[in-house]
Amino acid sequence: MSVIKPIFRIFDYDKAIEFYIRWLGFTIDWEHEFEPGTTPKYLQVSLRDVIIHLSEHHGDGSPGSHINIDDFENLRAYNRDINAKRYKYGRPGLEVPEWNEKVINMTVHDPFGNRITFGEVVA
Repeated sequence: MSVIKPIFRIFDYDKAIEFYIRWLGFTIDWEHEFEPGTTPKYLQVSLRDVIIHLSEHHGDGSPGSHINIDDFENLRAYNRDINAKRYKYGRPGLEVPEWNEKVINMTVHDPFGNRITFGEVVA
């Protein structure tokens, strides 16, 4: 099976860390910079089996991208956990998509216009 690793364009490393690491709970797997302490930065973050690359490099990814993460277990608990952190730019809810009443979704918007939709089959 092939592994797909989306690249999201970011414009501010500190805002990306606040959003992906402190709020959503991703872990930094590795970072790359051409010289220590310089930008642009490129990093891989992961949460469970989800891997995303974040890049400040011009031309890597396009702002406004959207990915769907299917089969995200315990989405209700995850939603409660992230909302309890009181991130000032987001309070995502859970939604049942009109095309499948057996699924719940939660969409978050990062500070750079990218979206992640987490989904779980619940019925």
